[in-house]
Amino acid sequence: MKEIKMSLDLKDGVFTINDGTIEALGRPRQVQLLINMQEKMLVLRACSVNDTQAVVLPKEHVMSTEISGRSIMKELRSKMNWNDDAPREFKGKCYPTIRAVTFDLNDVTILS
Repeated sequence: MKEIKMSLDLKDGVFTINDGTIEALGRPRQVQLLINMQEKMLVLRACSVNDTQAVVLPKEHVMSTEISGRSIMKELRSKMNWNDDAPREFKGKCYPTIRAVTFDLNDVTILS
């Protein structure tokens, strides 16, 4: 199985999910980006176009895709006390039965 990763560009407010993450979710057409601040987890969940805040993914096979999320990024920055613009990367854990991937916000690699 390919590595499941997500990176955050705090400066531009963009989440980038890699091909392994898209594949782990079953190559859905739409996903939801959810935050659980009590558990300090970011969740990417496959969903339908009718779900709230559904983000449409590209139809074609891509190596990665970007999701804009300035408001979510602002909340993450505040709650996690990130006082810089350094990009961050997270490794994810897949839950195939619920078509979701979780990312532990405490387990981050700061990219230079």
